[in-house]
Amino acid sequence: MQPQESVTESLAFLLGKLGQMATGRFADRLAPLGLRPRHCAVLELLATAPLGQLALAQTIGVTPSVVVDMLDELEAVGALRRVRDSTDRRRQVVEITDGGRALALSAARLAKQVDIELLRELDSTQATAVREGLARVAAAQGLPVTGSAPTRNAAPTDPGPAT
Repeated sequence: MQPQESVTESLAFLLGKLGQMATGRFADRLAPLGLRPRHCAVLELLATAPLGQLALAQTIGVTPSVVVDMLDELEAVGALRRVRDSTDRRRQVVEITDGGRALALSAARLAKQVDIELLRELDSTQATAVREGLARVAAAQGLPVTGSAPTRNAAPTDPGPAT
């Protein structure tokens, strides 16, 4: 490995800039659907099974107040519904709607388009290596990968309004 010559050549800088660009492209594509990138993990998780709000927050690694905001936004576009838990009336369970399933499929197609744009200079072997390498780095840092729970005691984070 060669010594780093400048900040702008650092992995931290390059990943940060690429992340901003990728998120911006994805957000622009999702906007006409009434979605934001941060909604996608919620839709993917709910497509597998209904979840309580607290479990959802813990699984995607955000604070409960952030989940409430996301659920309000997704409910407004008809992607989900909140119902009282039949065994504990104090608890709300979140269920995806048919409209939410359709939005999740559309979001997946849009994400694939952005992936293709970002990786167009790489052959398929290189693109796979980048994807797998980034997933391993993310998992090692305790970040949720492919809708899974954080892997290393990651504290819930507030992704901010832009994500």
